[in-house]
Amino acid sequence: MKIEDSLALTRRAFVGGMSASLVACAAPRSTWSKTTADVIIIGAGLAGLHAVSLVENAGYKAIILEGNNRTGGRLHTLDGLPGKPDAGGIQVGAGYTRFHAIADRLGVERYIPATSPRGSLYNISGQSLTAEQWPRSLRNILASAEKSINPDGLFFSYLAGLPKLENAGDWTTAEAQGLDISLREFLTAQGASAEALRLMGANLNGNSLDEQSALHMARSLAIFRAGGASPTRYVRGGSQRMTDAMTNNIKSEIILNSKVVAIEDEGDGVAISLADGRKYGARQVINTMPFSVLRTIRFKAALPMPVQKTVALLPYTRASFAYLLADEPFWKQDGLPESIWSDDPLLGRVFVLGEDPPMLKVWTNGSGADLVDSMDPETAGAAMIAKIEHARPSSRGKLKLLDFVSWQKNPFARGIYHHIGTGQGTALAETVAYEGARLHFAGEHMAREASGMEGALESGERAASQALAGLG
Repeated sequence: MKIEDSLALTRRAFVGGMSASLVACAAPRSTWSKTTADVIIIGAGLAGLHAVSLVENAGYKAIILEGNNRTGGRLHTLDGLPGKPDAGGIQVGAGYTRFHAIADRLGVERYIPATSPRGSLYNISGQSLTAEQWPRSLRNILASAEKSINPDGLFFSYLAGLPKLENAGDWTTAEAQGLDISLREFLTAQGASAEALRLMGANLNGNSLDEQSALHMARSLAIFRAGGASPTRYVRGGSQRMTDAMTNNIKSEIILNSKVVAIEDEGDGVAISLADGRKYGARQVINTMPFSVLRTIRFKAALPMPVQKTVALLPYTRASFAYLLADEPFWKQDGLPESIWSDDPLLGRVFVLGEDPPMLKVWTNGSGADLVDSMDPETAGAAMIAKIEHARPSSRGKLKLLDFVSWQKNPFARGIYHHIGTGQGTALAETVAYEGARLHFAGEHMAREASGMEGALESGERAASQALAGLG
């Protein structure tokens, strides 16, 4: 996308926003109704829950407005399904120091999962292949130097040529912005063949090789290295047990089903309007809703242009999941690897969630998620099951669709997590560093040195500090 196109989209996304906000801030008005709290936090995910605990511990009145009917945000455990699988954040990384500290204090149990069999069954162009069969398969049309690399190993084999960032926060530096080119451009420069690019794009944790920046992967790898060698853990009973514990530990009022439709910085406070007509005002506001959601509401605030651009354009990965129940753990009987890695957009990656009960999760991203979402659930589920049965005959007649989760269709998320879009690194770095006078941003998209769940906590901590400073 050309920079002039980006700025045009920014202007469209903020219709009446910047010019109106300058007028509003130049002539302060009394915030709607009355000030209902010292700090209002929008969103009761990890960032919002952490921020409100810090604000109330400092002795100020805080309120959380949550549009959904539950707390947790993108930590969402499907308690109504067998085995209670997670639909959002799952892994607690080695470097998640804030997460572990809060979990220890609140008594949230984590565990190291049993080691799973490594490797995948590859389903390429409709044919299933093991890692041993792949190098000599007729379906393997990779370049000669690539033929011995498994399909799910191609991406990281080429990322070995990506310059390393010394520290996790170095992605914000001017020097690192030289990496802010598309993944396709970077991988092509590394010598990736057209078929390698096709396979790498098939199951990218993002929307496309063109949209996602190589800087995003440099940042992700630096964060991973900074975490050290400690094993990844999981929350006992599902990740949402963490936000449940945080919710129960908060004294401040949490108002559910409070869908925000407008945020206006009025110069002497921030006014918030809800879809049902309720209005709130506060001296300080911390907004944790993803920018993918923020750009859909009425928003007035005098923001620097890089921040406006980020709010309007920051991409979020489209992801749709299917949860399947099996009559029996057939994957233990056919001698094949547990998981499936496919270039079929309706399959993507198929993971075994457990044996008691025997559950599978089908994970699709980007255009694959779009395809799933374009179909009614029954049709999509039947198509997925048919493809799994073809790829793995031992599953025939043994699978049943239980549920679908689409993060891009979720009105409170509109994507599962952000990534740095091609050419957006500098603007995002300036957005993360931005400190407003009354309005502050938090969420995993606002993290500087962490990602995922830890990034959400990092940003909530920083936003709470800014809000407390604003209260004087």
